[in-house]
Amino acid sequence: MSRGNNNTSCTMTRAKFTKSDLVEYRFGVVAGQNVATINNTRGDSFQDAITRFMGGLAAQIIWPSGFMLQPEILYSQKGCIFVSNRAKFNVDYIKIPVKAKYRLQAANVKPFAFAAPYVAYAIKMTEDGDMINDNTLSDQIFKLDYGIGVGGGFDVWMLQVSFRYSWGLARVIDQDVPARNNVFTASIGIFF
Repeated sequence: MSRGNNNTSCTMTRAKFTKSDLVEYRFGVVAGQNVATINNTRGDSFQDAITRFMGGLAAQIIWPSGFMLQPEILYSQKGCIFVSNRAKFNVDYIKIPVKAKYRLQAANVKPFAFAAPYVAYAIKMTEDGDMINDNTLSDQIFKLDYGIGVGGGFDVWMLQVSFRYSWGLARVIDQDVPARNNVFTASIGIFF
């Protein structure tokens, strides 16, 4: 009867993971400027654009492939200037966009492009700095806004510079021709 070799050796292989194999999570703050107006469905701008503030908190989920998700919660000021009397119409929103981004894994400067669906809710409305108490006007304003934004930018170290254009899909003023928010945003963020 033959006996097995007691000197049989077993080899175990260990998987080695590097930092580039792992999903990365970062958190930060963003702030910038909105250039906003309200357009009707024909594409006519019956108001002039107004420049207002936006800012808030953001998170990033970064996959090694370069795909990223960036949900944000923002205080976003929109509105317009009425052409007829130059009155400033301001609407402040809590806005939640989710950017689906693709970033090139370049050396120090990492350019990216993204699409960002969003939902927003109006928390304050003023005209020329005065709260809107006119029942007729407040009845014509819808508080819920939603839409889609597209844009791009780049990451450098902990900084992010971003540009986007957002098209509102929800009617925000009840008129014969539906009016929707259109906003160009330039922002800078710091992520940790």
